[in-house]
Amino acid sequence: MKKAVKYSLSGLIAVAFCVGVGFLYRHVRQEQSKLICGRLEVSFSDSLRFVSEQDIREYLDTRYGNFIGQRLDSVRLDWIENLLESRSAVMRCEAWTTDDGVLHVDIAQRAPVLRFQDGDRGFYVDAGGYIFPLHKTYTAPVPVIEGAIPVDVSADYKGEAPGERERAWISGVLEVDRYLAASRVWRGRVSEFRVRPGGELVLRLDGRDEQFLFGLPEDVPDKFTRIERYLGVIAPSLGEGHYHSVNVKYNQQIICRQNDT
Repeated sequence: MKKAVKYSLSGLIAVAFCVGVGFLYRHVRQEQSKLICGRLEVSFSDSLRFVSEQDIREYLDTRYGNFIGQRLDSVRLDWIENLLESRSAVMRCEAWTTDDGVLHVDIAQRAPVLRFQDGDRGFYVDAGGYIFPLHKTYTAPVPVIEGAIPVDVSADYKGEAPGERERAWISGVLEVDRYLAASRVWRGRVSEFRVRPGGELVLRLDGRDEQFLFGLPEDVPDKFTRIERYLGVIAPSLGEGHYHSVNVKYNQQIICRQNDT
């Protein structure tokens, strides 16, 4: 009997709790329905400048419409997030409202690691190989790969490279960049990257006259090991300026061309 009474009391308490929570939820929803959006606050989780606060305001005004004066509980937060994430330079957007009538939008911009430039055509890529357009007023301080870039995309293209070979080539160049950044020997030593037709890379080193024919961006550690061997063994034995070019694109070979040939 006592157990039955105990269970009955527990059930009544649980029911009362659920009723109370439901009442509180309805009260909060009723109060929120009276709240009006009075202003927008835009924040950025990085220091990039591909988009500005004014850009975000104008974009929402154009694509979403007027949200000032709208009830907070009717502001389409998911729609706002999707709209802003559709912009090529925006990687992530979070939108929420607060009871003081503020619509908050926090933006994380897509961080470029390389810029590719072929004449007046160019684009950025992030660490995952995602392509996005150059900006009219802001240039990111990243290495520039110039020349016959074997990736054919429009000026406003965004996303992965359209072809498998193009994706593989970009992935290889990113591997070269990661290798240089991680190496104590090579970090900061490459002063110029150029691309020949067919996607072959040509490197120049800071303080040296030779051009290094790297070939396609593959077998990266092995090719840099052979360049190290040239710099440490071959070049010192013949003196500065003896060779015009050093070709390491063929497996296990270092082919040097003299300046007078």
